[in-house]
Amino acid sequence: MSSEPSAAGIEGRTLELRDRVAQVEAPAHFTNARTEAWIDWADGRTDLATAIQQRAYDLAGKAQAKGLTRDLRARTRFRDALSEAMILGAIALAPATPALKVLDPGDEPLERMEAMHRGREAARASARQMRERLEAVMQAVLRCDGDPEACADIARNTSLARASEAARVIGAEDATILEAIALARTGASDWPCAAPSAAPLAPVVTASPVSSALARAAWTTGRVVAANNARDAAAIAEAAGFPTAGLELMSFWRDQAFDEVGFSAHVKLSITALAAETDGPLLLALAGLGDWLVAQGFDYDSPQARDAARNLFLQARAATEDLALDVRLGLVSDPELALRLGARLDAAPWSGPVTFAETADGEVVRVLSEAAILGFCALDVDLDAARTALLGRRSLEDTPGVNAQSLAAHGFTALEIEAAQAELPFVSRLSQAFAPPIVGEGFLRDVMGATPEQLVDPHLDVLVLSGFSPDEILVAEACIMGDASHQSLAAMGGDVQRVFRPGAFIETRAHAELLRAIAPILDVPPVLEVELPWEASVADVNAAFAGHGVATRVSRAPPPASFTLDIPSVPDLPVRAPLAEAEPRIVERIIERDRTRRKLPDRRKGYIQKASVGGHKVYLHTGEYDDGELGEIFIDMHKEGAAFRSLMNNFAVSISIGLQHGVPLDEFVDAFVFTRFEPAGPVTGNDTVKSATSILDYIFRELGISYLGRDELGNADPGELNADGLGHGKADGVAAEEPQPASRYISKGFARGTAPDNLVFLPGAGRGGGPFGLREAEICAACGDTAVVRKGQAMICDTCGTRAGRIPEGQAG
Repeated sequence: MSSEPSAAGIEGRTLELRDRVAQVEAPAHFTNARTEAWIDWADGRTDLATAIQQRAYDLAGKAQAKGLTRDLRARTRFRDALSEAMILGAIALAPATPALKVLDPGDEPLERMEAMHRGREAARASARQMRERLEAVMQAVLRCDGDPEACADIARNTSLARASEAARVIGAEDATILEAIALARTGASDWPCAAPSAAPLAPVVTASPVSSALARAAWTTGRVVAANNARDAAAIAEAAGFPTAGLELMSFWRDQAFDEVGFSAHVKLSITALAAETDGPLLLALAGLGDWLVAQGFDYDSPQARDAARNLFLQARAATEDLALDVRLGLVSDPELALRLGARLDAAPWSGPVTFAETADGEVVRVLSEAAILGFCALDVDLDAARTALLGRRSLEDTPGVNAQSLAAHGFTALEIEAAQAELPFVSRLSQAFAPPIVGEGFLRDVMGATPEQLVDPHLDVLVLSGFSPDEILVAEACIMGDASHQSLAAMGGDVQRVFRPGAFIETRAHAELLRAIAPILDVPPVLEVELPWEASVADVNAAFAGHGVATRVSRAPPPASFTLDIPSVPDLPVRAPLAEAEPRIVERIIERDRTRRKLPDRRKGYIQKASVGGHKVYLHTGEYDDGELGEIFIDMHKEGAAFRSLMNNFAVSISIGLQHGVPLDEFVDAFVFTRFEPAGPVTGNDTVKSATSILDYIFRELGISYLGRDELGNADPGELNADGLGHGKADGVAAEEPQPASRYISKGFARGTAPDNLVFLPGAGRGGGPFGLREAEICAACGDTAVVRKGQAMICDTCGTRAGRIPEGQAG
């Protein structure tokens, strides 16, 4: 909480800085943003009064050493005056910086600048993507629990292969991918990749005439200052590097009048402070010219305003004439210096009559700015009437449309009305004072009949819900909340309305005319800053450069933080080379599956595999669709703890749900093979998987071999460990090359006697391709018909449509 201001105007407050929350001692009239800018100037010190006083003491010593102060008494007066002016925010100093770059005339330098800007953007995006993709490569190695050699082998670690391919797609060299794998084998998990800084680059100045190249460079970068001639370009570029003293004009108003004597004295004070540690040229800039004009009742776009501005800069020049120093008078586009002074230094129009103030307890409220109050007094405008028009009545009593009486008639009680009334000073819309957290969700649900969906809707308008019409709400909002723009002042006369219009309603032409009026007095040519909407085109930028008569910099506003490009989803279609006339044409049908659940048939086939992993029995049950595709699994384990069995059962349910929603089985296989945890070790009871690093490793090896034909997942072990004595059951000893009865593979109960009893399966060329081990067989394992034919890369029954398996590589031809 903030403490009470001291006699010196310093108060304590809690401020959230970029890197910490700190207790700060700062001038009471500084906003939080202004305070943070001064903390940055003080190198992070949070006792600003002490930091400013020490800086003033240091400059006073340097000034005396240079002979800028006559004696010790003058030095003390200089130190105290400078310290007080900086604490009041009337003066802020900025050190020398590098001068701006002047581009050679012609289109080529502008085009090169645009290309370098694009390259910088691309490098930043590429560095981020490269780091993410190569770290994914490293994680694919680190997360693998198998043999280290296999984990680092792209041919044996499918996750690594996918990550490497993704890295290659964005431009990673194969040698770089190999480096990432090698680093991962050492235990490293990050890929340092420094990107170009995201900080905006300094502007550049050109004397090139308006052209398409100039418009494109400005549209792309927002950094081009187009000067009228080469001399102006050189002067603008050079002055940008000068040490600068800024004076905030509104600080010199005393008793509703501008203190010209105090202003001149502070001009000399600030220039002397700069000269104390700088021998070259010095720049003087004035902040808040737009507010200063309004405070005197001048319309920014008027001859009176332009004459007043000329006289002000002439007075500033006169104050420097008796100083034997090289002082330049100019305008400045320095966001950091402007933030410390609380006003812009480029002679731009003011922001408007309404500003924000923070109460002692941290609440932010809308108030009239100091310039607006002085301007109303200068024009003899009723201040209370102006305040009501701009800020509203902030009361629900006797307002049209929505008031205490009409609210009660619509069901609001005194409790809800008082809660809304208390919020009115702190909101900008009437609906915000009646938000659900203010009036209470219970009231909205029980009295207004709000549904649960309405209560969670962030756009719910409680007044509309309670029965008020949009017209009633609009009329009430204008009266209660006011209108912060100049429109609300129309009833007070056209002159008043024009004087107090915010800068957003003042044409760029008016700003350019004022700059042309003061340009002969300035030593540095003024620069007109034009910011266009983000959606502005290159043609808009080109038009913004033309016809102002002063140097101009055109930029676009940054895109909204919430902006996203809505890119429609386009399916990836395979790109095939043209086929020769004699080559067979293979036609594929691309089917996109939606994300709805594909339910299994009530009566389904599958198989049960009994095995033992490290001495622990595992029963794997599968359930299949009619086409033979896997749709569910069940995992049963015996003599294990209840928690472990339940965990495995629920894991199987989650895998089944994923399969039924279209997750490819190979994704699960790649994710879970090589996982390592106990139980693990030799596998008995399975004819292709002889060892596993975990139960999950075993299960997904078995599923990958049986349903995907991935024989590389098998690890036949010549030694029969027979850890649990399970044996192979009744089928032991059956010769693999002899014809097998169909009853060994077809469920008699599932077929319900429809399959002939005399069917046999002929031995195939090898295992794989499905749970039935079929490769070239012509008999369908599902219906018993001899109608299994090759279609593409699969064996499919023409009678029932069952997919028997895939044809192994090398046999497809």
